[in-house]
Amino acid sequence: MDISIAYRTPAVYSPGWRLERERHNEFGYRDTPIERGHVVDAAMGLSEDLKDRLRKVDIRCIDPVELSELTGMLHREGYISHDAWSQLGEFQIDYELPVDPLAMTRDALSSIRGVDDVMYALCIDLYEAAIDAAVGIEDLINHLNGRIVDVYA
Repeated sequence: MDISIAYRTPAVYSPGWRLERERHNEFGYRDTPIERGHVVDAAMGLSEDLKDRLRKVDIRCIDPVELSELTGMLHREGYISHDAWSQLGEFQIDYELPVDPLAMTRDALSSIRGVDDVMYALCIDLYEAAIDAAVGIEDLINHLNGRIVDVYA
C-alpha cells in the first residue's frame, strides 16, 4: 500500500485558503512559520503566555523534554512546521541532560551530507527544517528579550 502525504500552505483564494480564514485550524501552518518567516511577524501573533515562556528559554541549553513540549506548543499554534517539530521532539528519546539542539542537528546533518544525499533525502530535509526552526526560535527569543543586533555591510 502506497501512501502520500503533502503539507503546504493553501494557495491564495483557494477553498483551503478561505476556510483557513473562517476558522482556526489547530494543526495548520501559518503562511510563514518561524523557520521561513520574520521574527517580528511571528512575535506579533504570539499569545502572552507563549511570549513569557519563550523569554525564559535558553534554546542553546535546554532540557529535551522542555524542548519537546515547547516545539509541540509552537507546532500546534502553527509557528513551526511538522518536520521541525518531529525532529526537535526526538531529543527526549536519546538525552536526559540539557542539549544544544542547533549544534547537535548541524553536526548530524554534516555527518550524512554528501554520503548519499538520495538515500538520506528525508533525513536531510528533517535536519534542515529543525536547524531553521531552532535558529528562528533563537531569533524570536532574542527579539522578545530585547537582544537585537542589526548588522549592515
